[in-house]
Order: sequence, then C-alpha cells, then structure tokens
Amino acid sequence: MHLFWVWSALLVPFASSQVYLYDPKIAHDFAALASVPYCHDIQHVMNWTCSTCVESNTPLVPGKIRIIDSGTRNATRVMIGRLRDQKGCVVSFRGSDNVENWVRNLQIWEIHPSTYHECEGCRVHSGFHMIWQNIEDSILAALNEVGCDQAGEDNLLYITGHSLGAALTHLAMFSLDTAGWKIAKTYSFEAPRVGNKEFADAFNDRFTRSFPVFRITHRKDPVPHLPPMSFGYTHVQAEIFYNSTNAWNVCPGTEDSKCADQYWDLPALLLHGGDHCSTPLLSNGDICNPDCQPASRDLIV
Repeated sequence: MHLFWVWSALLVPFASSQVYLYDPKIAHDFAALASVPYCHDIQHVMNWTCSTCVESNTPLVPGKIRIIDSGTRNATRVMIGRLRDQKGCVVSFRGSDNVENWVRNLQIWEIHPSTYHECEGCRVHSGFHMIWQNIEDSILAALNEVGCDQAGEDNLLYITGHSLGAALTHLAMFSLDTAGWKIAKTYSFEAPRVGNKEFADAFNDRFTRSFPVFRITHRKDPVPHLPPMSFGYTHVQAEIFYNSTNAWNVCPGTEDSKCADQYWDLPALLLHGGDHCSTPLLSNGDICNPDCQPASRDLIV
C-alpha cells in the first residue's frame, strides 16, 4: 500500500519540493477514496469490498466505517473509516449527487462571502460554510465512534473530496486541526474557490508548509473557475493540472496561468461540464460513478 507515509516523512519542508512530492499513484488512491461516497448502494462500502474501495489500495476496518448523509435528499455525504494497517482515519466528502444542477446553481447562488472565524480577515462562500456547519458535529462524533478521537494515537486524518466535497475538505481541515486532530495529507479534486485571499493565505500558512496538500484540476472543467476571482475568491495551493493528453503540471501558486487559469472564458468553459467528473486517475475514468459492486476475491486484501 503506497497511499500514506510515515509521520516523520511529513516533516520534510514542503514548499520547496512540491514537484518531487506529487505522486500520481497516491493521487489515484485518493481519487478512488473520493469516488466511493458516490455509491448509492453502500452495502459493499460498509464491508469495504466494493471494486472502487479495493482500487484505493487503502484497507479500512469493516465495522469502523460510517456514512453521514445530510441535507435535502442527502445532498451531502461523508464517508469516515478507520485505517486497517496503520494509525488514523480517512475522511472523504462526496460532491453533489447531481453535478449538472450543482454547477448551474453555483453560477447563480448568492455567493456573498461570510465571515470565517478560524482566521483573521477570512471570508468564505456562505453556502459552503453553512453545509460544513450542518455536518461538523456528526463528523466529530463519527471519528470518535470509529476510534480516531483527537486525544488518542489514531488522531491522524487523511482527507479528500471531489467538487463540493473538495470545498468542504478545505473548510474541514481548519476545524479539525483546531479541534486537535493531525491532518496528515490531503488530495482534493476539482475544487471550486472557497474563500478570499486572506483565507487562502491562512490555509497555505497553516497546512502546505509542513505536509502535502494537492488540489487536482482537469482540462477545461468549469468548477475550479467558480466563484469567479472578480467576486474576491482565491484558490488554495498547490494545484496539479492534468491537460487533454493527461500530462500533469505542478503550479505551487494560488492562481497560475500554467494550470487551470490558462482557461479564462467562463461562458465557454460551461460547455465542458463533462470534464468535471472525468479523470485520468481512475480505471473507469469517472470519479462520479464508482464501481460499487464487490471486487473479485483475489483482489480483496
């Protein structure tokens, strides 16, 4: 299993060596973990035998997996699971269950930022913030239930999410870190912008200086361009951009024209909504449609 490093390795200074630390194999494993919460039938998720579960190369403990559904028609879902072979837990945030509607709504939502008290001068998207506040207590309780309480030895968290789930990943990291958990690593996928420059700067100062934080974007997906920068929003670091040939590039800055920002015509990008779920990192090429059926027995470890 190559998803996680020993904790001591995380002490290597990150900002000066991002290009060397990004590993597509680890990104693949996190992409599978981000895909699993899209399963409608969770029977084989709960015993961690689903094909995408196995593709993640990350064994979890059956019986120590929780699914949290929240919002109208379970609009938000979070999967929490205790790692089988090492200390810590995985927290995976699903994106919207109706991606096309969510992208359309993100265009027209009231996107006035609200004050974010985790950092001075920070303001974040009020809709994302409200969703996080509605599920925070349930997540804290679930972490304790599976044995990853902040005061114990299993207080390491590996966090991922796609789309709306990626936005929640970035907000959750602040709250969970403040509450005493240790964020070990995070890969997020197709994240929208979450907050203002002060939020991005505080995020980068708190997290990206000491361990890998990667925000992965793909082709002409419109979501990483929303909400627009003209509304005062800025991305967090560091971006990994996959182009149309599936070659990738590291952009350590918050907004970089060598990565997704090379595409700036938002109305034109909205025609490329299919890029939001497609990914070169997974065997089926679609992060929003995992294989939820059981894997063949010779693949289950």
